[in-house]
Amino acid sequence: MQPHQVVKELGGGVTLPDQYTIPDGYAWVTPTPKPTFNKATHRLVESDPVETNGVWYQRWSTLPLTQDEMKNALEVAKINLAKQVTDVRWTKESAGILLPDGTRIATKPEDQNRITSVIANAELAGIETISFKAASGWTTLPISQVKGIACMIALHVQACFNTERMHHEAIVDLTNIEQVNSYDINVGWDAASSLATKQLVQGMFAPTESLS
Repeated sequence: MQPHQVVKELGGGVTLPDQYTIPDGYAWVTPTPKPTFNKATHRLVESDPVETNGVWYQRWSTLPLTQDEMKNALEVAKINLAKQVTDVRWTKESAGILLPDGTRIATKPEDQNRITSVIANAELAGIETISFKAASGWTTLPISQVKGIACMIALHVQACFNTERMHHEAIVDLTNIEQVNSYDINVGWDAASSLATKQLVQGMFAPTESLS
């Protein structure tokens, strides 16, 4: 039997008595840290332990990935990268939008639903001006401007999803792990949202108009 079998056979959380005597033909194996390696090109395997000055030590080896393993590793890396893009989109989508007077409008899904509800109920009740609780505080707005804000939010959200889609489609086309590692997921977000809402904002709010 191999000298490291006792460690493997007694794995799974088995606890030995303090005075446990190792049977003949077995030996304790001292754990060693796993080496760093490039997971995109190699895999880590445990080799037979090595004896140094009467002490057995755990030993690790790295083996090159096969073509199939490298292909799978690339696909996993691309999936993880796409998930990171989605996380950025959620952060950007939920970050809110800023009106010219400094009023910040929250844009999480529940905020979008709340504004939609306000518009529908105000029109049903014939309300022309509402007290609006923005992320930055209270303000009074005519319902026409609330509709404009709803449009701004819709454009902001759609711009975020457009950018997410752009990144996801670009990630699909990546052909090696180096491209994945160097891919910048932070490109295009703020510019897309700003461009989508700038013209509408300028048409809705004059520079001298205050919403507070």
